[in-house]
Amino acid sequence: MQEIDISANRLISILLSLPEPEKLCILDSCGVGHLGSHLLIAGISPVETYELSYDDPEQTLALLDERLADPNLAAIFTISYGFGLKLHKIHPKIKDNSAFSEPDVFLALFDCLIIHDYDSRKTFVSGNTQKIQQIAEILSDTEVIKSEITTENALVNSNISKTEYLACIEKIKDFIRSGDTYQTNLTRQIRADLPADLAPDQIFYRIRRNHPAPFAAFLRRADSTVISASPERFIQACGQTMRTSPVKGTRPRGNTGDEDAELRSELLNSEKDRAENTMIVDLLRNDLGRICEYGSVEVEKLCDLEEHPSLFHLVSTIIGKLREGMKYSDILKAVFPCGSITGAPKLSTMQIINELETAPRGLSMGAIGYRIPGGSFSIGESFDMSVAIRTMVVRGREAVFNVGGGIVIDSDPESEYDESFVKATALLDAVLSSRFSVPLR
Repeated sequence: MQEIDISANRLISILLSLPEPEKLCILDSCGVGHLGSHLLIAGISPVETYELSYDDPEQTLALLDERLADPNLAAIFTISYGFGLKLHKIHPKIKDNSAFSEPDVFLALFDCLIIHDYDSRKTFVSGNTQKIQQIAEILSDTEVIKSEITTENALVNSNISKTEYLACIEKIKDFIRSGDTYQTNLTRQIRADLPADLAPDQIFYRIRRNHPAPFAAFLRRADSTVISASPERFIQACGQTMRTSPVKGTRPRGNTGDEDAELRSELLNSEKDRAENTMIVDLLRNDLGRICEYGSVEVEKLCDLEEHPSLFHLVSTIIGKLREGMKYSDILKAVFPCGSITGAPKLSTMQIINELETAPRGLSMGAIGYRIPGGSFSIGESFDMSVAIRTMVVRGREAVFNVGGGIVIDSDPESEYDESFVKATALLDAVLSSRFSVPLR
């Protein structure tokens, strides 16, 4: 391990200034300090990368078990929502057959990591001793590029109209009345044609500055870039302790302290939002029960209020003790995709989502995560995933992401539609020079 004298902000600027062909993975808690998240973890020049889309998900799981078990390599990865369809044997109604379709799994393996600890304010390079000095020199020699921020707007469109979205909500209520679902997470896809001078690194820089999130990410892959401002932990393994923290219940931040107080109180006292959150807590307790010791699963926190720069959330935390002998594939088969972005019960609700949504979700509503083996990287063994919400994928000049929310029987369709805009705030702010200056269809 080698300590280097560099701040988190300076480190981000240097990493984003690395030449485009350089594969780069950044997972950044942004100093938010949520659920114990306090690190910035970055990898450059991976020793191996994979983009997997096998027809048989067991092939993907087998490779993940093999590569995540390497005691000398750290892994940073993405898992698409579509991989969850394969796990649950749901045939997608609409397939993404484009040349740039989202892989089921992207996996980058590193023998050296750059780590900043927001608690100690220290930065160090750790891992392969023969490579530490090389990476430290790259960081010291890279010139920060201060590009002009474009004032030109992206052209933004939704894949369905407001009328169509409201109609889908009414269909979900019919499914609820029929007993097929209790809550369904309905999303719509937003696509933005980016100005020629707005690069993915600028988008991430804007998001990190204006909407810091505990599970932010910037992943430069072979033909695409992932940019995330996720506030939601999916699953974390610390030793044998499993932890998941679903987010359900959202309000925008106010313009004044009084407005904030009113909206905070409204969310805390909303029976509808608390019920929505509790439904997902029950689902995730059941998911954890598949891989945890009998009687060990418990609700640590229920409907806690969390504050973010643009919104309030209700967050719960469920913990359990992982059974001996469980592999990473066992964890994924038990919990993926996260119940907070499907609804309950999971399987039948995923089938309803597959019927109603008109575009593949891609990475949106999937997961972004990392696994670090013990002993090699100076921060202890860890396995952690966030839910890929507030997450866009940029391919060429197009950025794509999904937004939505959980629909229950007493959902007000207009309010649900408005809430999807609140959840899109961070990403839209980053691609528009003024918020919502381009109307969505």
